[in-house]
Amino acid sequence: MNALIERLIASHRRLNGEIRRERARLAPDELRLTQLKKLRLATKDQLARHIPDAAEFRRAARRLLGSLRARRLAAQEA
Repeated sequence: MNALIERLIASHRRLNGEIRRERARLAPDELRLTQLKKLRLATKDQLARHIPDAAEFRRAARRLLGSLRARRLAAQEA
């Protein structure tokens, strides 16, 4: 998989996590949420330019997540 696509997928995933954490706070910062969502959408738009087929995007994301999980497990076992 292309390194740029991997970075974009990882960035999109990281932004999703940040959005979830911000929403989980007692008093979420709405401005921060808006900024994070805009960044996430911009990342998704960049991905769509490189992988126009949504199904291919999902397959690429699954491959990346699988390799990240494998690396994490290997690091835990070491």
